[in-house]
Amino acid sequence: MTGLLALIVPTAASGQTPADTGVPQDGNLVANGGFDVGDRAGHPTSWTVEGNEAAANVVNLSAYRTAGPGSLEVNAPAGDPVTVSSDRMVAAPGYTYTLTARVKGRTGTPAVLSLTFADFNRTDLATRTADTAFSADWQTATVTATAPAGTAQATIRITGAQAGWSYWDQISLTETPPAAYDPTIGTDRELFLDDYRIESSQDVGRVVHPARKRPEPLIRPTYPWESSAYIYGSVFKVDQVWRMWYDCNNDVAPGYYLCYAESRDGVHWTKPLGRGTVGYKDIPASQTNLIIAGGGTIAYNPTAPADRRYALMQFKTGVVNETLGYYAFFSPDGYHWTSAGDKPVLLDGDVSNVTWDAKRQEYIATVKKRMFTSRTPGVYDRSAFVSTSKDFLTWSTPVLGVSGDYADDGAAQALNGLEGQIYGMPVLPYESTYIGIPWVLLITNFTHGSQSSAGDGPVLPQVAASRDLVGWSRPVRDPVIEPGRPGAWDDGALYTASNVLVDDRSITMYYGAFNAGHGGQPTTPGSPKYASGVGMATWRRDGFVSMTNASLPGVGDPGTLTTKTLVTDGKRLHVNADVHAKGALTVEVLDESGTPIPGYTAAEAVPVKGDRYDAEARWTSGRTLADLAGKPIKLRFSLTNTDLYAYWVK
Repeated sequence: MTGLLALIVPTAASGQTPADTGVPQDGNLVANGGFDVGDRAGHPTSWTVEGNEAAANVVNLSAYRTAGPGSLEVNAPAGDPVTVSSDRMVAAPGYTYTLTARVKGRTGTPAVLSLTFADFNRTDLATRTADTAFSADWQTATVTATAPAGTAQATIRITGAQAGWSYWDQISLTETPPAAYDPTIGTDRELFLDDYRIESSQDVGRVVHPARKRPEPLIRPTYPWESSAYIYGSVFKVDQVWRMWYDCNNDVAPGYYLCYAESRDGVHWTKPLGRGTVGYKDIPASQTNLIIAGGGTIAYNPTAPADRRYALMQFKTGVVNETLGYYAFFSPDGYHWTSAGDKPVLLDGDVSNVTWDAKRQEYIATVKKRMFTSRTPGVYDRSAFVSTSKDFLTWSTPVLGVSGDYADDGAAQALNGLEGQIYGMPVLPYESTYIGIPWVLLITNFTHGSQSSAGDGPVLPQVAASRDLVGWSRPVRDPVIEPGRPGAWDDGALYTASNVLVDDRSITMYYGAFNAGHGGQPTTPGSPKYASGVGMATWRRDGFVSMTNASLPGVGDPGTLTTKTLVTDGKRLHVNADVHAKGALTVEVLDESGTPIPGYTAAEAVPVKGDRYDAEARWTSGRTLADLAGKPIKLRFSLTNTDLYAYWVK
């Protein structure tokens, strides 16, 4: 059974962004906002009907729909109200949300449209309601509201509280960040993980490029204190030495520890003994590679005071909202650790990931918190919350970053499972954006494995992006590290280090994997022993996602992608692209109105050819972007059989 879950990559909730729809998409956060799909009871999927359930149904009536085959009929009698509520959606505090809906009255008082913001504890913080009078013609109801501090989720409600018969269609919820779009770009690379700088596209789509993996694990459990060896930990290259803190389990409380390994090439690793102060049973610390009891992840800040170069965040159990939470430790060398206090710096638990953001000079932590918003009654919904700190001691209020949604649930259901949750999420400060690697747990059941009560199923690292660490985008859902094929050492649950290592041509991330799902050791007689290891995954530089066109000359349709307005003081435009056989990539520069600028037109563009990690865009005119410094411009990329990964100006 260990390989079956890993074999299947669900297509319904993953894959590339479709071509021809234009990028960006409409940005609608609502699932089934057109009420085109209903369950067997006639209620809309991804919505909940409460109260008089017979009063709300999906119908197919040509006179009472605006688009698609269905609409929502709300026919509430006097004294018997009904409420139709959307699935909870992640909402970012400080962001402005615009809710629109098409509504048409039939008789009486139409239902009321509202938008409610709630916090981590599901306490309602604010509700805004549309002012909708009866009309026998279709009209648009609108609610605009800014999510208050503490917001974690938003819910749309359509409530029939008075006698009335109305129809609802084309529900849309979009978000706007508090900071206005900034057209200025420096020398940082612009990737295509979100739509922030994309105005439109045609015949291109986002494609996830799974990592290339070494076939065998680099770290295996070899010592008596290692019943398993995997990584939630951290890997840094310091003074030409690769340093890894990985996790192991054993039979001495608390049962899990951080171990240490090092390498001269990042591939061949040793486990030096005696660096730390932790022994195992009658084996002294001088004969183990154990570093600290309790696990955790490490941030390395070379500019910190000498005794705090390494900062560790570790979960400890305790009293909820008092001592259960994440504790801070510091070390000058990564071996010897000093507790920063007897109280948690952040509450809740149990998985954390930390990193040092050198650009913003602050630490970033993503912590797992459990919200009782799961589809499964009484089961918590694991989600990733983001917090920042200047000193690793005082942290901002955690903000919900990524939580399982209808697409994750659909991926689990494609495995004949239940729902998707977020088990953890490292955040990688990378060029112009923050890249999240959400570990998506697709819960298939609560019955298989020695840890079945926590949910069984594969854990798949995916990709997310944010510009401000508050709002997150997940336009594609394919794994960036794929599980191995059945029987492989990594064909089950996959986790990752909290950071990546980047050079001119590659990104490297170390990952931990098991040969079974999150449920742990299979209990079926004859099942293979639960095993683990630490592997190595690599991508080309900028290579998690590309904007892709697969046409050939005369066969298929070439693609285009146009940016929003940009302002730069750089001189030359660079691209990271893989132009495949018979393909080409050209760049045209437009003015703010979209008119090609002489000297930078498509006819003057010199095609980029081949697999180019750093190619300069050129024009036969000999002009460079230096001539357009400080002026608003747009870039139009034309792609034929090309993967375009990034662009930048320097």
